[in-house]
Amino acid sequence: MISFGVFETFGAGLLILGFGYLLSKLRIFSVLCLPAAVLGGVFALSVLVFFSHFFELKISFDESPKESLLLAFFASLGLGIDFSKKSNFSKNFFIFLGLCTFIMVLQNLLGITIISLFDKQKELGLIAGSISLSGSFGMGAFWSEVLKTEPYNITNALDISIACATFGVLFGSVLGAPLGAFLIEKFVLKKENSRFESKEKSHSQKELGTELGNALVLFFSKKELKNTIISVLLLAFCVLCASVIKLFISLPAIIFALIFAFMLRVLCYFFGVNLAHKNLALLGNFCLALFLALALIGINLKALLDIGLPLFVLLCLELVLMLLFVFFITFRVFGRDYEAALLSSAQCGLCLGATPIALANLEKLELRFFSSKSALAILCLSGVFFIDFINVLVIWLFLSFL
Repeated sequence: MISFGVFETFGAGLLILGFGYLLSKLRIFSVLCLPAAVLGGVFALSVLVFFSHFFELKISFDESPKESLLLAFFASLGLGIDFSKKSNFSKNFFIFLGLCTFIMVLQNLLGITIISLFDKQKELGLIAGSISLSGSFGMGAFWSEVLKTEPYNITNALDISIACATFGVLFGSVLGAPLGAFLIEKFVLKKENSRFESKEKSHSQKELGTELGNALVLFFSKKELKNTIISVLLLAFCVLCASVIKLFISLPAIIFALIFAFMLRVLCYFFGVNLAHKNLALLGNFCLALFLALALIGINLKALLDIGLPLFVLLCLELVLMLLFVFFITFRVFGRDYEAALLSSAQCGLCLGATPIALANLEKLELRFFSSKSALAILCLSGVFFIDFINVLVIWLFLSFL
Protein backbone atom coordinates (compact mmCIF):
# COMPACT_ATOMS: atom_id res chain seq x y z
CA MET A 1 0.00 0.00 0.00
CA ILE A 2 1.33 3.41 -1.04
CA SER A 3 -0.32 6.44 0.56
CA PHE A 4 -0.07 9.84 -1.09
CA GLY A 5 -0.25 13.00 1.01
CA VAL A 6 -1.83 16.31 0.06
CA PHE A 7 1.00 17.56 -2.16
CA GLU A 8 1.53 14.20 -3.86
CA THR A 9 -2.21 13.92 -4.50
CA PHE A 10 -2.32 17.43 -5.93
CA GLY A 11 0.66 16.69 -8.16
CA ALA A 12 -0.89 13.44 -9.36
CA GLY A 13 -4.08 15.32 -10.18
CA LEU A 14 -2.14 17.83 -12.27
CA LEU A 15 -0.40 15.03 -14.20
CA ILE A 16 -3.71 13.26 -14.79
CA LEU A 17 -5.33 16.49 -15.96
CA GLY A 18 -2.42 17.24 -18.29
CA PHE A 19 -2.50 13.76 -19.79
CA GLY A 20 -6.26 14.04 -20.22
CA TYR A 21 -5.75 17.32 -22.06
CA LEU A 22 -3.39 15.58 -24.48
CA LEU A 23 -5.90 12.75 -25.00
CA SER A 24 -8.68 15.28 -25.66
CA LYS A 25 -6.71 16.50 -28.69
CA LEU A 26 -7.18 13.12 -30.39
CA ARG A 27 -9.96 13.28 -32.94
CA ILE A 28 -12.01 10.43 -31.49
CA PHE A 29 -12.21 12.05 -28.05
CA SER A 30 -12.66 15.54 -29.49
CA VAL A 31 -15.71 14.38 -31.45
CA LEU A 32 -17.15 12.65 -28.39
CA CYS A 33 -16.67 15.90 -26.44
CA LEU A 34 -15.29 14.13 -23.37
CA PRO A 35 -13.75 16.49 -20.77
CA ALA A 36 -9.99 16.24 -20.26
CA ALA A 37 -10.51 15.46 -16.56
CA VAL A 38 -12.74 12.49 -17.43
CA LEU A 39 -10.30 11.13 -20.01
CA GLY A 40 -7.31 11.45 -17.71
CA GLY A 41 -9.22 10.20 -14.66
CA VAL A 42 -10.62 7.10 -16.37
CA PHE A 43 -7.21 6.24 -17.84
CA ALA A 44 -5.49 6.68 -14.46
CA LEU A 45 -8.19 4.60 -12.80
CA SER A 46 -7.62 1.82 -15.33
CA VAL A 47 -3.88 1.88 -14.61
CA LEU A 48 -4.48 1.73 -10.86
CA VAL A 49 -6.86 -1.22 -11.27
CA PHE A 50 -4.30 -3.02 -13.47
CA PHE A 51 -1.49 -2.67 -10.93
CA SER A 52 -3.80 -3.55 -8.06
CA HIS A 53 -5.05 -6.73 -9.73
CA PHE A 54 -1.83 -8.09 -11.25
CA PHE A 55 0.83 -6.76 -8.88
CA GLU A 56 -1.24 -6.24 -5.70
CA LEU A 57 0.01 -2.67 -5.59
CA LYS A 58 -2.56 -0.34 -4.07
CA ILE A 59 -2.27 3.45 -4.03
CA SER A 60 -4.43 5.66 -1.80
CA PHE A 61 -4.84 9.40 -2.26
CA ASP A 62 -5.54 12.13 0.26
CA GLU A 63 -9.20 13.16 0.14
CA SER A 64 -8.80 16.63 1.65
CA PRO A 65 -7.91 18.60 -1.54
CA LYS A 66 -11.17 17.61 -3.25
CA GLU A 67 -13.50 19.59 -1.00
CA SER A 68 -11.35 22.72 -1.16
CA LEU A 69 -11.23 22.54 -4.96
CA LEU A 70 -15.00 22.18 -5.15
CA LEU A 71 -15.54 25.08 -2.75
CA ALA A 72 -13.18 27.24 -4.83
CA PHE A 73 -15.13 26.45 -7.97
CA PHE A 74 -18.51 27.41 -6.50
CA ALA A 75 -17.01 30.53 -4.94
CA SER A 76 -15.71 31.52 -8.39
CA LEU A 77 -19.24 31.19 -9.74
CA GLY A 78 -20.61 33.55 -7.10
CA LEU A 79 -17.83 36.09 -7.52
CA GLY A 80 -18.07 35.90 -11.29
CA ILE A 81 -21.69 37.03 -11.53
CA ASP A 82 -21.99 39.87 -14.03
CA PHE A 83 -24.72 42.28 -12.93
CA SER A 84 -24.51 44.16 -16.20
CA LYS A 85 -26.11 41.24 -18.05
CA LYS A 86 -29.58 40.11 -17.13
CA SER A 87 -30.88 36.72 -18.09
CA ASN A 88 -34.51 35.70 -17.84
CA PHE A 89 -34.22 32.07 -16.82
CA SER A 90 -36.94 31.85 -14.15
CA LYS A 91 -39.41 29.90 -16.32
CA ASN A 92 -36.80 27.44 -17.54
CA PHE A 93 -35.49 27.04 -14.00
CA PHE A 94 -38.84 25.79 -12.70
CA ILE A 95 -39.27 23.55 -15.73
CA PHE A 96 -35.81 22.06 -15.21
CA LEU A 97 -36.49 21.52 -11.51
CA GLY A 98 -39.81 19.86 -12.33
CA LEU A 99 -38.17 17.53 -14.85
CA CYS A 100 -35.47 16.58 -12.32
CA THR A 101 -38.19 15.79 -9.77
CA PHE A 102 -40.02 13.69 -12.36
CA ILE A 103 -36.91 11.66 -13.22
CA MET A 104 -36.25 11.03 -9.51
CA VAL A 105 -39.76 9.59 -9.17
CA LEU A 106 -39.22 7.44 -12.26
CA GLN A 107 -35.86 6.23 -10.95
CA ASN A 108 -37.49 5.02 -7.74
CA LEU A 109 -40.49 3.46 -9.51
CA LEU A 110 -38.16 1.55 -11.85
CA GLY A 111 -35.94 0.54 -8.95
CA ILE A 112 -38.81 -0.85 -6.87
CA THR A 113 -40.33 -2.64 -9.88
CA ILE A 114 -37.13 -4.36 -11.07
CA ILE A 115 -35.89 -5.29 -7.60
CA SER A 116 -39.29 -6.84 -6.81
CA LEU A 117 -38.93 -9.14 -9.84
CA PHE A 118 -35.80 -10.58 -8.19
CA ASP A 119 -37.67 -11.05 -4.88
CA LYS A 120 -35.38 -8.62 -3.10
CA GLN A 121 -36.20 -6.03 -0.47
CA LYS A 122 -37.96 -3.10 -2.17
CA GLU A 123 -35.89 -0.51 -0.34
CA LEU A 124 -32.90 -1.71 -2.37
CA GLY A 125 -34.66 -0.23 -5.39
CA LEU A 126 -34.60 3.17 -3.72
CA ILE A 127 -30.88 2.86 -2.97
CA ALA A 128 -30.21 2.10 -6.64
CA GLY A 129 -32.70 4.83 -7.58
CA SER A 130 -32.68 8.48 -6.61
CA ILE A 131 -30.81 7.89 -3.33
CA SER A 132 -27.52 7.02 -5.03
CA LEU A 133 -28.03 8.35 -8.56
CA SER A 134 -29.62 11.78 -8.13
CA GLY A 135 -28.28 11.99 -4.56
CA SER A 136 -24.79 10.58 -5.17
CA PHE A 137 -22.45 9.68 -2.28
CA GLY A 138 -23.71 12.23 0.25
CA MET A 139 -27.36 11.27 0.02
CA GLY A 140 -26.38 7.60 -0.06
CA ALA A 141 -24.43 7.93 3.19
CA PHE A 142 -27.32 9.76 4.87
CA TRP A 143 -30.06 7.28 3.93
CA SER A 144 -27.81 4.28 4.56
CA GLU A 145 -27.85 5.15 8.25
CA VAL A 146 -31.66 5.22 8.14
CA LEU A 147 -32.01 1.95 6.22
CA LYS A 148 -29.68 0.11 8.59
CA THR A 149 -32.20 0.48 11.40
CA GLU A 150 -35.63 -1.03 12.04
CA PRO A 151 -37.79 -1.89 10.18
CA TYR A 152 -35.50 -2.05 7.13
CA ASN A 153 -32.40 -3.80 8.54
CA ILE A 154 -30.28 -3.41 5.39
CA THR A 155 -26.92 -3.82 7.07
CA ASN A 156 -24.87 -3.34 3.89
CA ALA A 157 -26.82 -0.27 2.75
CA LEU A 158 -23.72 1.94 2.74
CA ASP A 159 -21.69 -0.44 0.58
CA ILE A 160 -24.55 -0.76 -1.90
CA SER A 161 -25.10 3.00 -2.08
CA ILE A 162 -21.39 3.65 -2.67
CA ALA A 163 -21.33 1.12 -5.50
CA CYS A 164 -24.48 2.56 -7.11
CA ALA A 165 -23.21 6.14 -6.77
CA THR A 166 -19.91 5.05 -8.32
CA PHE A 167 -21.81 3.67 -11.31
CA GLY A 168 -23.74 6.92 -11.66
CA VAL A 169 -20.70 9.20 -11.40
CA LEU A 170 -18.77 7.11 -13.92
CA PHE A 171 -21.47 7.03 -16.58
CA GLY A 172 -22.70 10.54 -15.85
CA SER A 173 -19.17 11.74 -16.62
CA VAL A 174 -18.64 9.59 -19.69
CA LEU A 175 -22.05 9.98 -21.36
CA GLY A 176 -23.25 13.47 -20.42
CA ALA A 177 -21.13 15.66 -22.70
CA PRO A 178 -21.19 13.25 -25.70
CA LEU A 179 -25.00 13.21 -25.46
CA GLY A 180 -25.13 17.00 -25.61
CA ALA A 181 -22.67 17.10 -28.51
CA PHE A 182 -24.75 14.51 -30.37
CA LEU A 183 -27.91 16.60 -30.00
CA ILE A 184 -26.13 19.78 -31.08
CA GLU A 185 -24.60 18.15 -34.16
CA LYS A 186 -27.68 16.14 -35.14
CA PHE A 187 -30.06 19.12 -35.05
CA VAL A 188 -27.45 21.71 -36.17
CA LEU A 189 -28.08 23.78 -33.05
CA LYS A 190 -24.80 25.67 -32.97
CA LYS A 191 -25.87 28.15 -35.62
CA GLU A 192 -29.23 29.65 -36.63
CA ASN A 193 -31.31 27.20 -34.62
CA SER A 194 -29.94 28.55 -31.35
CA ARG A 195 -32.12 31.21 -29.74
CA PHE A 196 -29.38 32.03 -27.28
CA GLU A 197 -28.70 35.47 -25.88
CA SER A 198 -25.36 35.57 -27.70
CA LYS A 199 -23.04 33.74 -30.03
CA GLU A 200 -20.04 34.41 -27.84
CA LYS A 201 -17.40 31.78 -27.44
CA SER A 202 -17.17 30.11 -24.09
CA HIS A 203 -16.28 32.71 -21.48
CA SER A 204 -14.55 30.00 -19.52
CA GLN A 205 -12.18 28.65 -22.14
CA LYS A 206 -12.41 29.73 -25.79
CA GLU A 207 -12.30 33.41 -25.04
CA LEU A 208 -9.34 32.84 -22.77
CA GLY A 209 -7.48 30.54 -25.10
CA THR A 210 -7.11 26.81 -24.74
CA GLU A 211 -3.35 26.75 -24.61
CA LEU A 212 -1.60 26.93 -21.25
CA GLY A 213 0.69 29.73 -22.41
CA ASN A 214 -2.23 31.98 -23.37
CA ALA A 215 -3.93 31.28 -20.06
CA LEU A 216 -0.83 32.18 -18.06
CA VAL A 217 -0.34 35.39 -20.04
CA LEU A 218 -3.90 36.41 -19.26
CA PHE A 219 -3.72 35.41 -15.62
CA PHE A 220 -0.53 37.32 -14.89
CA SER A 221 -1.03 40.26 -17.23
CA LYS A 222 -0.10 43.61 -15.66
CA LYS A 223 -3.41 45.11 -16.67
CA GLU A 224 -5.36 42.56 -14.65
CA LEU A 225 -2.83 41.87 -11.89
CA LYS A 226 -4.46 44.07 -9.22
CA ASN A 227 -7.96 42.77 -9.96
CA THR A 228 -6.64 39.21 -10.05
CA ILE A 229 -5.02 39.52 -6.62
CA ILE A 230 -8.26 40.93 -5.14
CA SER A 231 -10.29 38.17 -6.79
CA VAL A 232 -8.03 35.37 -5.53
CA LEU A 233 -8.03 36.78 -1.98
CA LEU A 234 -11.83 36.98 -1.96
CA LEU A 235 -11.98 33.45 -3.37
CA ALA A 236 -9.75 32.14 -0.57
CA PHE A 237 -11.82 34.02 2.00
CA CYS A 238 -15.03 32.36 0.76
CA VAL A 239 -13.45 28.90 0.91
CA LEU A 240 -12.18 29.51 4.43
CA CYS A 241 -15.53 30.84 5.69
CA ALA A 242 -17.46 27.95 4.13
CA SER A 243 -15.09 25.39 5.67
CA VAL A 244 -15.43 26.94 9.14
CA ILE A 245 -19.23 27.30 9.07
CA LYS A 246 -19.62 23.69 7.96
CA LEU A 247 -18.21 22.65 11.35
CA PHE A 248 -21.24 24.20 13.07
CA ILE A 249 -24.06 23.75 10.53
CA SER A 250 -24.82 20.37 8.97
CA LEU A 251 -25.30 21.54 5.39
CA PRO A 252 -23.09 21.10 2.32
CA ALA A 253 -20.23 23.59 2.45
CA ILE A 254 -20.69 24.52 -1.22
CA ILE A 255 -23.93 26.30 -0.27
CA PHE A 256 -22.04 28.59 2.11
CA ALA A 257 -19.26 29.15 -0.43
CA LEU A 258 -21.77 30.26 -3.04
CA ILE A 259 -23.68 32.48 -0.61
CA PHE A 260 -20.55 34.20 0.72
CA ALA A 261 -19.26 34.70 -2.81
CA PHE A 262 -22.54 36.24 -3.93
CA MET A 263 -22.62 38.59 -0.94
CA LEU A 264 -19.05 39.73 -1.61
CA ARG A 265 -19.87 40.19 -5.29
CA VAL A 266 -22.79 42.46 -4.38
CA LEU A 267 -20.55 44.51 -2.06
CA CYS A 268 -17.90 44.82 -4.77
CA TYR A 269 -20.55 45.98 -7.23
CA PHE A 270 -21.89 48.71 -4.93
CA PHE A 271 -18.43 49.93 -3.86
CA GLY A 272 -17.04 49.88 -7.39
CA VAL A 273 -14.41 47.19 -6.78
CA ASN A 274 -13.43 45.55 -10.06
CA LEU A 275 -12.83 41.82 -10.20
CA ALA A 276 -10.97 39.82 -12.83
CA HIS A 277 -13.96 37.88 -14.18
CA LYS A 278 -12.03 36.07 -16.91
CA ASN A 279 -9.35 34.97 -14.48
CA LEU A 280 -12.01 33.85 -11.99
CA ALA A 281 -13.61 31.72 -14.70
CA LEU A 282 -10.23 30.28 -15.63
CA LEU A 283 -9.32 29.47 -12.02
CA GLY A 284 -12.76 28.08 -11.23
CA ASN A 285 -12.80 25.75 -14.22
CA PHE A 286 -9.30 24.56 -13.37
CA CYS A 287 -10.43 23.71 -9.81
CA LEU A 288 -13.47 21.85 -11.16
CA ALA A 289 -11.38 19.85 -13.63
CA LEU A 290 -8.82 18.94 -10.95
CA PHE A 291 -11.61 17.93 -8.56
CA LEU A 292 -13.16 15.68 -11.19
CA ALA A 293 -9.82 14.03 -11.99
CA LEU A 294 -9.19 13.29 -8.29
CA ALA A 295 -12.76 12.07 -7.81
CA LEU A 296 -12.49 9.59 -10.67
CA ILE A 297 -9.21 8.03 -9.51
CA GLY A 298 -10.78 7.58 -6.07
CA ILE A 299 -13.63 5.43 -7.41
CA ASN A 300 -13.87 2.00 -5.79
CA LEU A 301 -14.42 -0.33 -8.74
CA LYS A 302 -14.27 -3.39 -6.50
CA ALA A 303 -17.44 -2.26 -4.75
CA LEU A 304 -19.08 -1.84 -8.14
CA LEU A 305 -18.07 -5.34 -9.23
CA ASP A 306 -19.40 -6.84 -6.00
CA ILE A 307 -22.83 -5.24 -6.36
CA GLY A 308 -24.62 -8.37 -7.54
CA LEU A 309 -26.61 -9.24 -10.67
CA PRO A 310 -30.04 -7.78 -9.68
CA LEU A 311 -28.63 -4.38 -8.80
CA PHE A 312 -26.35 -4.35 -11.84
CA VAL A 313 -29.29 -5.07 -14.15
CA LEU A 314 -31.27 -2.35 -12.39
CA LEU A 315 -28.48 0.22 -12.77
CA CYS A 316 -28.16 -0.54 -16.49
CA LEU A 317 -31.90 0.02 -16.88
CA GLU A 318 -31.66 3.25 -14.88
CA LEU A 319 -28.98 4.39 -17.31
CA VAL A 320 -31.22 3.62 -20.29
CA LEU A 321 -34.12 5.42 -18.59
CA MET A 322 -31.99 8.53 -18.07
CA LEU A 323 -30.82 8.64 -21.68
CA LEU A 324 -34.34 8.15 -23.04
CA PHE A 325 -35.75 10.76 -20.67
CA VAL A 326 -33.33 13.52 -21.63
CA PHE A 327 -33.62 12.74 -25.34
CA PHE A 328 -37.40 12.38 -25.65
CA ILE A 329 -38.60 14.65 -22.82
CA THR A 330 -36.05 17.20 -21.54
CA PHE A 331 -34.67 18.11 -24.96
CA ARG A 332 -38.15 18.53 -26.44
CA VAL A 333 -39.70 20.32 -23.48
CA PHE A 334 -37.03 23.03 -23.72
CA GLY A 335 -37.70 23.54 -27.44
CA ARG A 336 -35.04 21.35 -29.13
CA ASP A 337 -32.60 24.26 -29.36
CA TYR A 338 -29.01 24.77 -28.22
CA GLU A 339 -29.92 25.57 -24.64
CA ALA A 340 -32.11 22.45 -24.56
CA ALA A 341 -29.10 20.35 -25.58
CA LEU A 342 -26.96 21.91 -22.84
CA LEU A 343 -29.61 21.35 -20.17
CA SER A 344 -30.14 17.76 -21.35
CA SER A 345 -26.44 17.05 -20.96
CA ALA A 346 -26.41 18.78 -17.58
CA GLN A 347 -29.40 16.78 -16.36
CA CYS A 348 -27.70 13.55 -17.39
CA GLY A 349 -24.72 14.46 -15.18
CA LEU A 350 -26.87 15.82 -12.36
CA CYS A 351 -29.34 12.93 -12.06
CA LEU A 352 -26.78 10.19 -12.64
CA GLY A 353 -23.81 11.63 -10.81
CA ALA A 354 -23.69 14.96 -9.02
CA THR A 355 -23.64 18.73 -9.61
CA PRO A 356 -19.86 18.87 -10.37
CA ILE A 357 -20.33 16.19 -13.03
CA ALA A 358 -23.13 18.19 -14.64
CA LEU A 359 -21.05 21.38 -14.53
CA ALA A 360 -18.10 19.61 -16.15
CA ASN A 361 -20.38 18.37 -18.95
CA LEU A 362 -21.73 21.87 -19.48
CA GLU A 363 -18.26 23.44 -19.45
CA LYS A 364 -16.97 20.97 -22.05
CA LEU A 365 -19.85 21.72 -24.42
CA GLU A 366 -19.32 25.46 -24.00
CA LEU A 367 -15.64 24.95 -24.76
CA ARG A 368 -16.46 23.34 -28.09
CA PHE A 369 -19.51 25.40 -29.06
CA PHE A 370 -20.95 28.51 -27.35
CA SER A 371 -21.54 29.71 -23.82
CA SER A 372 -24.84 30.07 -21.95
CA LYS A 373 -25.22 32.22 -18.87
CA SER A 374 -28.80 31.04 -18.33
CA ALA A 375 -28.00 27.30 -18.54
CA LEU A 376 -25.20 27.72 -16.00
CA ALA A 377 -27.46 29.70 -13.65
CA ILE A 378 -30.26 27.14 -13.90
CA LEU A 379 -27.90 24.25 -13.17
CA CYS A 380 -26.15 25.93 -10.24
CA LEU A 381 -29.36 27.08 -8.59
CA SER A 382 -31.01 23.68 -9.05
CA GLY A 383 -28.03 21.49 -8.20
CA VAL A 384 -26.79 23.43 -5.18
CA PHE A 385 -29.93 24.65 -3.46
CA PHE A 386 -32.96 22.56 -4.43
CA ILE A 387 -32.25 19.09 -5.85
CA ASP A 388 -31.17 17.47 -2.58
CA PHE A 389 -34.11 18.88 -0.64
CA ILE A 390 -36.60 17.66 -3.24
CA ASN A 391 -34.87 14.28 -3.36
CA VAL A 392 -35.20 13.87 0.42
CA LEU A 393 -38.93 14.57 0.13
CA VAL A 394 -39.35 12.11 -2.76
CA ILE A 395 -37.46 9.34 -0.92
CA TRP A 396 -39.41 9.95 2.28
CA LEU A 397 -42.72 9.67 0.40
CA PHE A 398 -41.68 6.39 -1.21
CA LEU A 399 -40.53 4.94 2.12
CA SER A 400 -43.87 5.94 3.66
CA PHE A 401 -45.82 3.89 1.09
CA LEU A 402 -43.58 0.79 0.99
